[in-house]
Amino acid sequence: MVITDLSQTPQINKSVKLTEIAACTNGRSECIMLLATGSFSGGDIKLQVSQDDINYYPLTDENGVQILLKADIPLYLKFANLYLKCDLTGISSQDLKVTVQ
Repeated sequence: MVITDLSQTPQINKSVKLTEIAACTNGRSECIMLLATGSFSGGDIKLQVSQDDINYYPLTDENGVQILLKADIPLYLKFANLYLKCDLTGISSQDLKVTVQ
């Protein structure tokens, strides 16, 4: 599932509810994989989470360090009843695509 695609017109950067992805895999998988492809500058992609799809907060690890998505390096997250989206502040790209599987 593509959640961000800057090569499209209009550009796509949407949120996704992680439990809906679990339903797509019949609830068997315990984690999702995020992958950013394409070239981009301005730093790594910051991930944000929300319980209500309105108020978003940085996604952090157990030590409070923000989790970042880097180009072409898969990131695995456990399922949760949360919405997830990419914060593209400062990111420049013509072909960035972020997929969730």
